Amino acid sequence: MDRRYVFKRLTLFFVPIIVSIIFIVMAYLFLPDELWPIWGLLLLSYFISPFGREVLIPLTVIALLELHGTLFMGQDIFMIVVTIVFVDVMCSIFLLWNLDLLKHIPKIGKWIEGLERFGKSRLKRSRWKRMGIFAMLAAYVALPFQGSNGAASTVIGLFAGMKKIRVWVAIWAGSIIGSLTISVLSFTIGQHLFLELFDNVAWKAISLIIAAGIFLYLFGNYYKHKNKVQKTQH
Repeated sequence: MDRRYVFKRLTLFFVPIIVSIIFIVMAYLFLPDELWPIWGLLLLSYFISPFGREVLIPLTVIALLELHGTLFMGQDIFMIVVTIVFVDVMCSIFLLWNLDLLKHIPKIGKWIEGLERFGKSRLKRSRWKRMGIFAMLAAYVALPFQGSNGAASTVIGLFAGMKKIRVWVAIWAGSIIGSLTISVLSFTIGQHLFLELFDNVAWKAISLIIAAGIFLYLFGNYYKHKNKVQKTQH
């Protein structure tokens, strides 16, 4: 195997991880001791837990209000938004750089390549479609749905045929808008309102149905196209 290819693959795999470690170390060095546990719990929970920003941000706001009230509200909002956006963006760039490794798996790889080609062929025909899918992806990331984080949204964008850079910009835009809106509203309107609205079984079910519906729509369109092509060839 070509050494340059191996070096490139290792770089693409480990750079997001290294950048994330540097980010955590910098936060540990510069954040006040009383903020570190709150920030660390938000970062870790958003990365590994099933809860989304619609639940974790209000919980973080409650902890910050108990710590020092609204005295540092602007700084607290900035800290929350940076943390959420960082996780979304780094998960997105990791997948954008490394999802193609799955293409080496025989059957799965063919499906992924087929989905991407099909999506690109549809978007290539219309500038309005490209703009529309970008806006819809950014909106999906911004809205308080479970599964609208950087990882799942990146996969949706790629399967829809979007260019990698556009997927990444959409993640940036949606994550900033979504996390900033929830943070500001949590401080001003109330954290418990968000928890009542979004931390319940009904909302989780709706979120999962929406996410599953998006993936089924993408796979269904590709499957119909594939069958149509096969019938034409026969």
